[in-house]
Amino acid sequence: MPIHPIELADKLVRSGDKYRYRLDLQYDGTEFSGMQWQPRKRTVQKCLEDALEILFCSKVRVITSSRTDAGVHAERQVVHFDSAKWRKPSSIVRACNVTLPPDIRIVHAEEVDAGFHARFSAKWRAYRYQIAQVPVAIGRQFVWQYFKQVDTPRLCSLAGVIIGNHNFTAFAHESPTEKHNYECTVYRSEWRQVGDLLQYEIDASRYVHGMVRMLVGTMIDIASGRENMLDFDKIMKSMDNRFAGTKAPPSGLTLSRIAYREWPDF
Repeated sequence: MPIHPIELADKLVRSGDKYRYRLDLQYDGTEFSGMQWQPRKRTVQKCLEDALEILFCSKVRVITSSRTDAGVHAERQVVHFDSAKWRKPSSIVRACNVTLPPDIRIVHAEEVDAGFHARFSAKWRAYRYQIAQVPVAIGRQFVWQYFKQVDTPRLCSLAGVIIGNHNFTAFAHESPTEKHNYECTVYRSEWRQVGDLLQYEIDASRYVHGMVRMLVGTMIDIASGRENMLDFDKIMKSMDNRFAGTKAPPSGLTLSRIAYREWPDF
C-alpha cells in the first residue's frame, strides 16, 4: 500500500533525516534594515524565520543567496532552509504569506536535494537600478530622484568599461582588507532610457559590498559633469574607493534575479 507523504515524513523524521526547501521571495526593502538578521532590527530574515517557525513549530534558520542592504528591494531573492518536518511546498507559500508582513511575499517554494545551496549554488546575480528624472510620488520608494542633466550616451559608454573580470576594490563600500576578494566577473552592464526613468542593469558572478550603488553613483557623477572626477577606468584601476563618486541611495536598487545555470540563462 502506498505511504501517505505525511506518514513517510514521520518515518523519516524518526530516522533523523531532514528536508531542504527553496523559497523565492519578493520584498519592498524600504522599512527593513537589510536582509540579514541583526539584533533588535527589523530584517527580512527575522520576519521570514518567524513565519516559518509558526508553520513548522520549531526553530528555522534560512540561508540567503544575497545579503541586500537596508532599503534595497528584491524582485527574486532565494533562500533555503532545512527542517525535520515535511510540508507541501504550496502550503508553505499560502501559510507563510498569511503571517508575513505585507512588504514580504513568498512567490515560490519547492523541495530540493541536500546539494542545493541558495548562495553557493548560484552562478550569477542580477540587479536593476532606477533613476527618476522627474518628480514622482507613486513608486518613489523604488527610485533615486535625480534632476541634473545627464549625458545618456556617455553613461552607456561608461557601463561597458566594467564588462569582464575586474578588481572592484575602488567601488567597495568598506576599506579594502586582505581577507576580502574583490574580483568579480561582469557579464552585462547597460543603461537604457525607459520613459522618464534611467534604468541600469547588471549581471555578475558576485558583488562586493556596496558595489552597484558605488558604480551607479560614480557613473552618474561623471555623466552629469561633476568636477574633479578621474576618468572612470582610472578610478577602477586605482583600487582606491576614495576616488569613487557618490554612493547612490538604496531606494533605486532591486535584486532582480538569482541564476543557478551559467550565464546567459534567459
